[in-house]
Amino acid sequence: MNKNTHLQTGKYLFSILFVVILFSFLVQCTSNKTGKPDGKLIQEKNSEEIIRSNGFPKFEFTKEIHKFGVISEGEIVVCDFFFKNIGSKDLVIKNVETSCGCTAVKWERKPVKIGEESHITVEFNSEGRYGKQYKVITIFCNTLSGTKELVITAQVK
Repeated sequence: MNKNTHLQTGKYLFSILFVVILFSFLVQCTSNKTGKPDGKLIQEKNSEEIIRSNGFPKFEFTKEIHKFGVISEGEIVVCDFFFKNIGSKDLVIKNVETSCGCTAVKWERKPVKIGEESHITVEFNSEGRYGKQYKVITIFCNTLSGTKELVITAQVK
């Protein structure tokens, strides 16, 4: 065999190997066809069982994202995130942090009893802000996960 034949054979084998690896990756990444539930579903069911058996509070929000839409620079806008404790123990919000100093929060600092409703008020000050704004509010609490995130967005003109 000459040198060109070796190069052609090497390129051909490399191409076949590449296709086989690509195909196996695609097959592995598509869907779970085993009929078994995926890990996320199992984790959610296990969380529900832990909440019931060990007694944890659990948030149920009416919404977790609030879109202010288009607002003017310098405008202060306010929204409320309403929730209910659907867990099996009193819900205690230990702290609430925001991703930016332009966002302030207020909440009742008393435990939310089982079945009770409450709310968190979020105020966004758009002074000095322009364009799309995306702010995260992190609630530190005594739920199973220990935190909950809420989001506000705005387009500042």
